[in-house]
Amino acid sequence: MSKKIVAYGMDGFITPMMKYFADEGSLPTFKRMLDEGAVNETFPSFPVWTPTNWATLSTGAHTGTHSVSRWRVDVAPGERVNSFDGRANNAQRLWNALEREGLKGVALHYPAAHPSGVEKGYVIDGFGHPGHANTDYEIAAAQAYTTADQGGETVQMDHDGTAVRRKQRSVESIPALAPAQGWINLPQSTLPPLASAIEIHARLGGDINRFYLLVFARADKGYDALRVCRSRDGGDHIAEVKTGSWSNWAIEPFRIAGRDQRAAVRFKLLELEPDGAHLKLYRSQITYTDGFTYPDDLAAELIQRFGPYQEHASMTPYTAGMTDFDTALEECEYQGLWFADVANYMLHEKDANFFICHWHLYDYLNHIHLDGVDPVCPAYHADKAAEIMHLFRKAYIVGDKVLKRMWDAADETTCVGVLSDHGASPDVRIANIRKFLYDRGFTVLKADASDGVERDEVRESEIDFEKTRAYLKDDKGFDIWINAEPGPKFDAIERDLLRALRTWVDEEVGRNVIAIALPKRDAYMLGQWGDQCGDVVFAWDHGYVSGYYGQWKGIVGGGCVGAPKVFGAHHGGFIPTRSEISSSFGSFHLAGPGIKKGYERPTDKLGYIHAVDVVPTLCHLFGIAPPDQSQGAIAYDIFQGHEMVRKREV
Repeated sequence: MSKKIVAYGMDGFITPMMKYFADEGSLPTFKRMLDEGAVNETFPSFPVWTPTNWATLSTGAHTGTHSVSRWRVDVAPGERVNSFDGRANNAQRLWNALEREGLKGVALHYPAAHPSGVEKGYVIDGFGHPGHANTDYEIAAAQAYTTADQGGETVQMDHDGTAVRRKQRSVESIPALAPAQGWINLPQSTLPPLASAIEIHARLGGDINRFYLLVFARADKGYDALRVCRSRDGGDHIAEVKTGSWSNWAIEPFRIAGRDQRAAVRFKLLELEPDGAHLKLYRSQITYTDGFTYPDDLAAELIQRFGPYQEHASMTPYTAGMTDFDTALEECEYQGLWFADVANYMLHEKDANFFICHWHLYDYLNHIHLDGVDPVCPAYHADKAAEIMHLFRKAYIVGDKVLKRMWDAADETTCVGVLSDHGASPDVRIANIRKFLYDRGFTVLKADASDGVERDEVRESEIDFEKTRAYLKDDKGFDIWINAEPGPKFDAIERDLLRALRTWVDEEVGRNVIAIALPKRDAYMLGQWGDQCGDVVFAWDHGYVSGYYGQWKGIVGGGCVGAPKVFGAHHGGFIPTRSEISSSFGSFHLAGPGIKKGYERPTDKLGYIHAVDVVPTLCHLFGIAPPDQSQGAIAYDIFQGHEMVRKREV
């Protein structure tokens, strides 16, 4: 019988935090993993970003080889694509290696999994971007509606920290509830039914999908239920929901870009005053019910078996004020368990041998709240930490349910694993690399350029290249490009730039800001080479963060380094950092036939398992050659019968 492996990707998962909750008894399935499997942190590929490391975890290649070094990749002169587009990754994937041996893999919501050359396997949403409103498979992103007045402009943050003004507010005002005049087929109600309406603006084009809300009272305690109707007909409804509950899923045709597209939606009635004076209704993302799988007919099969696919589930509705924390977590749980159900179905009822996915819950939560539970962060307050820690506990309990569902379905041939691309570490200090280059005279801006340098948001179009010596591309940066051809001028700029970076001191605390600054010829030490790599590569020291201005809002007192106005937690172009509760290292947990029980590599003796080692190790379990560009090593020490630690003979 063929071996099967499920490698469930939990973005931002922090192994030390999992151990904390497992030790207190909150995570029985992860406690089982600790007792019966091999639980290890991994040294992530540099830079420690989501697209970079999920590319590594599907190829076994270093960053310089797979080329996903940032959030956008230059695939041809003048053509820059999103790193979640399969064209960004320039290395063969694990599922390609499986197909070569007659085996099949499944990639679900996996970054850059499409296009990736799959012919016999399965891809379910091969984009997998974690950002709100960042998919081609939705009619509209999640939205909340209220009868309360919502004045002012709303600015939301994309996943990468960029401030974006949305066409719709986080909570959209709708007309106040009024008597349901002109309606037919009203439901039985102890109070006169009330009505309002919502408009759903399609993500593409100018299409507006209008629905009518009907509020009624099923008992004597006031208004407590709502119907979402296609028309002013109480019997023509797509959903019915009571206060504090979710409706069932509705699959409806929506107008988008001038055409009909079937998609799924559900609602939660968050608030409804018994007298009808106020309501707040939350609507899920409206996600396509076709077109998101390869092969095409797999979508209908999965929806019929497990319910609609919700592409985006995150903490954004919570942070944007659309919902409370528990409602956002309920959506993440639905998505996480849906992924687990699909894994079980594809491995145990279909013909797949390998399953991998990307579930983003923990990364969202880390960015929001990790600074509040780790004492290393200056924003930590002991009197608030327990309350915030309970939010993490709830989230890790959901992860425990996900792992249990897969493990319960596993047979004697199945290995069950959890992967994470990285964790996170709380902010301690903030640095603005673009302002540093500007202040030191390396980057010169055009006369009509914006003041984006103070926000670390300088675009290449704003740079005066006739006067500029070195610059960053339009992205969160860890590498700097020298504006000169190879030769004496280039060499002089390189020397000046390296000296400036290596001697940059945060005078307020007396620390070097940059831990490592290397010319491209030496950047192989950070896994950097190739056409995506800049001329000088640098890594921030522990605790320093850059590139997330939209979250840290500025530096106290100005300048290019200091304390952030708003603390958070991040990962990126800094040396992987860990404390007793947080860690920006990745994770590789695996249990099953042939895997050691209760094993964790002693990193003081053997070093870390690297992210590039995961794919070769999984291929070793399958007994196949790894993908063509794989560069990692097999982590033999996690297998039974392999002992790598020796005592020195004296």
